[in-house]
Amino acid sequence: MKKIILMLCTAVLGAACLLPPLPELPVLEEIELPVAGETDVVWNSTNYKGKPVLLMVMGSWCPYCKMTMPALKVIADEYGDKVEVVGIFVDTDPKAVKAAAVDHGMGDVKALYNGMEVAQMVGAEGFPHAVLFDQKHRLIDSWSGFSPERANDFRKALKSIGVK
Repeated sequence: MKKIILMLCTAVLGAACLLPPLPELPVLEEIELPVAGETDVVWNSTNYKGKPVLLMVMGSWCPYCKMTMPALKVIADEYGDKVEVVGIFVDTDPKAVKAAAVDHGMGDVKALYNGMEVAQMVGAEGFPHAVLFDQKHRLIDSWSGFSPERANDFRKALKSIGVK
């Protein structure tokens, strides 16, 4: 009986060695974008190492983005300094970005502009497109489109990485 158990264990371990390694999670690359409404202020993702980062890519003209902007403020207000929350606009006009952020409830959430390259980097196929990176800046989750439950989606994902 012991020989059978030993043979089974050996077979299982041998099979496990043949499995390909788990893929590594995509990581947040360095992002450096100007902040709308703040002269000569640039936001850089590397300044937030050790802190989860929630990014939402959008356009100032996008009606679904406008409806989702308040969810960013809700999360920023609830999690304070525990999570870096940022709105990244593909627009090139900082005035249009600042106006959209103010008019549609983003509050003090940083509104960045010139974000088309970031949109491509995170695989945004439509707007809004949100992504969450954990404390090691590994991709945890992403969401596309509008949902009235988006703030709850963000909360659940943050809870899954231990942010309370």
